[in-house]
Amino acid sequence: MNEIFGGILVCLFMILLSGIKIVREHDRLVVFRFGRIVGHKGPGLQMIVPLIERSLCVDTRITALSTAPVEARTLDRVAVRLCVLCRFYISDPAKAVAKVDDPFAHTMEAMHTVLRSTISERTALELLANEAELNYTLKRAISRQAKSWGVRVKSVEIKEMAVCQRTKESTVNSA
Repeated sequence: MNEIFGGILVCLFMILLSGIKIVREHDRLVVFRFGRIVGHKGPGLQMIVPLIERSLCVDTRITALSTAPVEARTLDRVAVRLCVLCRFYISDPAKAVAKVDDPFAHTMEAMHTVLRSTISERTALELLANEAELNYTLKRAISRQAKSWGVRVKSVEIKEMAVCQRTKESTVNSA
């Protein structure tokens, strides 16, 4: 009888220990209770209720991702190739977990879309002359989209910008 009681106590102790989580300084612990998000917890020693609550650790450090070269046509029909660097972080871990499956991929896709649409609204001369304004416009447009899924864009910078050269075939075909 004592062995059974001792075994039950050891099992209960192990279950209670499974509820202790250590959260690093740059992480947040999103807590689910019966499948619903009840909030997030900060760094340090955190306790969740075993068997009732589940947790997911979310990294909130600044991430820097750059796009592959993106080709787009300007308002004056000039082909431009751009590479853009975006720095962002997860500002609301609960939204980042609940709204999108991969906040990093969604931010990059938003950056590609915004980049193409922004380039198509300007002439090549405007792009080359006002790079700082273009960075600000891209940041504002991406921030507007990413805010809804808990991502805050810190900066957007153009790494590389080049006007694409026409080939001889395209000039012959257009003549």
